[in-house]
Amino acid sequence: MPLFQQVRRFIIRRQKFPEIWQKILDTDVPYYRYLPSALKNELRLHMPVLLHEKIFEGCGGLSMTEDKKVIIAAYATILILGEPAGYYPSLKTILLYPDSYLAPFHEEDAAGIMTEGTEPRSGESWDLGSIVLNWKDIKRDIHQPFSGQNLIFHEFSHQLDDRYGITAGIDESGKLHIENEENEILAKHYRELRKAVQRRQRTLLDPYGATHPAEFFAVATECFFENGYRMQRHHPKLYDLLKMFYNIDPASYLPLPG
Repeated sequence: MPLFQQVRRFIIRRQKFPEIWQKILDTDVPYYRYLPSALKNELRLHMPVLLHEKIFEGCGGLSMTEDKKVIIAAYATILILGEPAGYYPSLKTILLYPDSYLAPFHEEDAAGIMTEGTEPRSGESWDLGSIVLNWKDIKRDIHQPFSGQNLIFHEFSHQLDDRYGITAGIDESGKLHIENEENEILAKHYRELRKAVQRRQRTLLDPYGATHPAEFFAVATECFFENGYRMQRHHPKLYDLLKMFYNIDPASYLPLPG
């Protein structure tokens, strides 16, 4: 890391946390209320760096306001409370739409025939340095906390996956290309989710995680942070793996399910 960047971050972290940001955390980030005091302090320390270094842009006629930026940055920071991880170093821009949006897709079938078109999406993470979100789903997550779904957790976890290659050793069928204990745990739970979805069984993890290992990791991250207690009970090895990766223990502070 360049020296000037280290100095700049040091200066940012030493500045007083703005009262308006604190008010937004208290009123519009339900997750913040349950964090232990030490983690709240860590969030207030690191969140300003994200707000300073990333570009936030409103799209589709949506105005990017201070509260929207703080909410997004707060949830993104929660993922890296255990280890700042370079503050998502590849990420440059966060694009926010008012609702789901149409995005182009290219799909090749088994015969090699390419299909092109557009499809609605709620968000996506690009390895070119951008994350796309939509405000409607974020508001849903705010008003229905601990439901197991959180768009910001989902898309920002893709950035961490891309950086560390967490699911790079697992193919779409769940077969291992790189054998180690961590990959074996991820692949086993991924295959189990695929089987459960095929059998139309109810699952703790969002069925969308059965579509690809990268989506499985993102869905598992949502569940880990939103439903840590249930994941610890039903998928203890997966929970322990994510606990080790994120260096945080949501089951120890989240509210117990009703």
